[in-house]
Amino acid sequence: MLAATRGVYLLTVEQDSDPLNPRDDENFGKMVCFHRRYSLGDEHNYVDKDDFLRDMYLKTVGDDERGAKRYERALDLMNHKIKEPFDSPAYERAVDERLLRVISEKYIMLPLYLYDHSGLTMNTTGFSCRWDSGQVGWIYASKEDALKEFGGKSFTASTRQKAEARLRSEVEVYDTYLSGECYGYELYKSGELEDSCWGFIGSYEDALKNIEEYLPKECEGLTSELTEHDRPRSMIKLLLNHARVQVEQAVKDFERQSHQKVIQADAR
Repeated sequence: MLAATRGVYLLTVEQDSDPLNPRDDENFGKMVCFHRRYSLGDEHNYVDKDDFLRDMYLKTVGDDERGAKRYERALDLMNHKIKEPFDSPAYERAVDERLLRVISEKYIMLPLYLYDHSGLTMNTTGFSCRWDSGQVGWIYASKEDALKEFGGKSFTASTRQKAEARLRSEVEVYDTYLSGECYGYELYKSGELEDSCWGFIGSYEDALKNIEEYLPKECEGLTSELTEHDRPRSMIKLLLNHARVQVEQAVKDFERQSHQKVIQADAR
């Protein structure tokens, strides 16, 4: 726990043990993941990635009988053109790439990679360790939604750049959530809880900047005075010192009030 005191105020900052999932908010992109052990991304009803890509393909060419036949013909054609052994990882990648080329006519899609080693982290570019990482899905948005979001009459290279940047930023936020980089604070005044807020997702430095905006003027800059108190003895010492300051202030206030009453009595 991090803590700092100033006068009658005590500020504590610590990791949020139960943060809100950013994928539960409204997002520009749809995040579809497949993993044997973890529930990742947005909720969906796809059986596997093949089921997902088939659905996206049909949404692109037409989700009807004609579209279904076109999908089957495409798979048959790939079976003859792809030289890799059937059902091998290389063959599957080649099929996925060909399907994604068609899907890209209507959708912007970025791959999602997960690194699972002493914690989870996700990105859109991949990781160097092939043993503990791999692709787990995609994040995507339609070109139609991109035009609504960023404006314009036609989908341009600039629109794509903005859409992909937005998708990457959503993955970055989700990555901080998976990594446990979520914080909250409690502000006490004279021993009573004055204010608290949780769910600051991002790096520690970014969290402190955001927390600073919530603090009253009397606590301006207090986040820069935070120190680590990971042992009970250290925290108890801080609280005792803070209590001593409050008692001393209370004594001064009492003496000042008593003095003012004497002056008022003499004036009468």
